Formats: sequence, C-alpha cells, structure tokens
Amino acid sequence: MTWGAVIVAAGRGTRFGRPKQLIAIAGRPMAGWSIDAFASMAEIAELVIVTEAEHIEAMQHLADERVVHGRVTVVRGGATRQASVRAGLDTLSEDVTAVLVHDGARPLVRTADVRDGMRPVRPGIASLLAVPVVDTVKVAGPDGKVMRTLDRSELWAAQTPQFAMLADLLRAHTEAARRGETAATDDAALLERAGCDVLIVPANHDNFKVTVPEDFARADALLRERGDQSAEEDMLVVECFVDPTAVDAVLLELEARAARIDEIDRDLPSAAVVRAYLTNAALRGFGARLQAIAGDNALFTVARH
Repeated sequence: MTWGAVIVAAGRGTRFGRPKQLIAIAGRPMAGWSIDAFASMAEIAELVIVTEAEHIEAMQHLADERVVHGRVTVVRGGATRQASVRAGLDTLSEDVTAVLVHDGARPLVRTADVRDGMRPVRPGIASLLAVPVVDTVKVAGPDGKVMRTLDRSELWAAQTPQFAMLADLLRAHTEAARRGETAATDDAALLERAGCDVLIVPANHDNFKVTVPEDFARADALLRERGDQSAEEDMLVVECFVDPTAVDAVLLELEARAARIDEIDRDLPSAAVVRAYLTNAALRGFGARLQAIAGDNALFTVARH
C-alpha cells in the first residue's frame, strides 16, 4: 500500500478575517506544520497541497524547503472544499493506492494519530480521526425551542486526516458529483454514502481547526510548548501482511534496510505476518517495494516503538 496525502489549504478565511494558510504560527507558516508532519512520515510517498491561485508560488516554495524525500505538488483549489479535494486526488500519481485528506488549518496533528488512522484502511474500509463530544447537544427548531437532546455517548466530533483507499475516495467523489452534491465538507460522509464502512479512530483534542482568532492564540501556545517532534531516527514497528509465498522476499527487503525481524506468523488463513523494527529513515520507499515484491494486495502498518 503506497500512501499519498492531500492537504487542503485553500479558502479565504472568512471567519478568521483573512486567509490563514501562510500566517506564521509558533514560528512557521500554519500550513508548514502539516507539511512537516507528513514529510516526516516515511510511509507517505506523495504530498499534494491544494491552495488559492495567488498562494501557489509561495506554497510551492514552502513545500520544497520542507519535503526532502518524496514528491510534492501544489495545485489550485476549486470553488468549494469538495472541488479542492477532488483536484488534489486527481493530482496523485498512479503509484498511490491509499490517501489521507487533511485540513491545513489543523496544525497540531500528531504523526502517531495519523498512523493509527492509516492502520485499518482496506478496500471498502475507511477511517477518520475523531474525539468524543463532551458537551450536551441539543436539537432546536427555527424558533430556538429545543426539540430533543442527543445522547452524547454516541457522538463524535470529526477531525482530519480522513483515510481511504484512493479508488474508494475517487468513486465517492464521482458519485457525489453525479448526485449533484458539490459542497460536502466531510470526505467521510461521501465515503459512507458510497457504501464504505468508515471507522472512528480516537485522536487528540488538540487537533482542532484554527477557525477564529482565539483559536490562533491557543494553537500558537500549544505548538510552542510541543516544539519540533520530527525525527528521522525514530524506531518504528512495521507489520507486513503478505501472501505466504512472499515472506522470504519481504524478509530480504527488510534485512537490506537494516531492520530487526521480531516475528513471523504463517498461521493466518490467508496471509502471513512479518513484524520488524526499523528506523523512520530506513522505511522510505518501502510501500512501493512491498507491492513490487509481494503484489498489490500486500499491506503494511506502522506504529511508533
């Protein structure tokens, strides 16, 4: 499985008072925080940033400074978020099989949460980061009268990234356009309507969207406290799910990357599992190699050790 990431950094910042994607927050442009997070993840092979036409040159310069490995492209957004996401999806190369879509106005996304969101994705199965709703939610009529109170134990506030197989998300967008739906603000909702199972992945409450000036001050403080968390030498746990006949080839590939093999389980009904430890830097390009040696159905998941 080869991952691509689409960062949606288009929009006029109406509620914020001005466009915010390039406003400096905690010492770097807001979109730079998300770019840095995904650029630090070896399993993400391609990055597409969607922005306003007048920001393309500045955003490309920002991205080129920060993305050392992999392909990065900046493209013009559409009239709606849905159109902007579609523009980003259409820019990904044929090598990409799975995709995550993230709001550039969520600069506090954590790579550990992103990896948790990537893990369950399979054909027909998507996921999204979310947090439990902590407030009691009322449904009111036009006159302000409360009609009913929702059970908050069943309610989750959706975040981004949202994750899916690229073919599934492209199909969901195509079907939405066919229905005449053009202003969706949530890709998971499109995936649900397209018949995909969408799984909740609990995330961090800090991954909020910077929408109004008060959010900016809070995000700035949290980011300054957190600091730079990227690390090429982070040790990762990688689990590969492959056809049993491909195990030896996968082991050779991992060993060539100086991985430490931890376990080989050949007893699953339809796949073998190879578990290994290797550095973030050594993982780069592994997704494409895994598909080349083990086939398109081979999968791997990554977690922080």
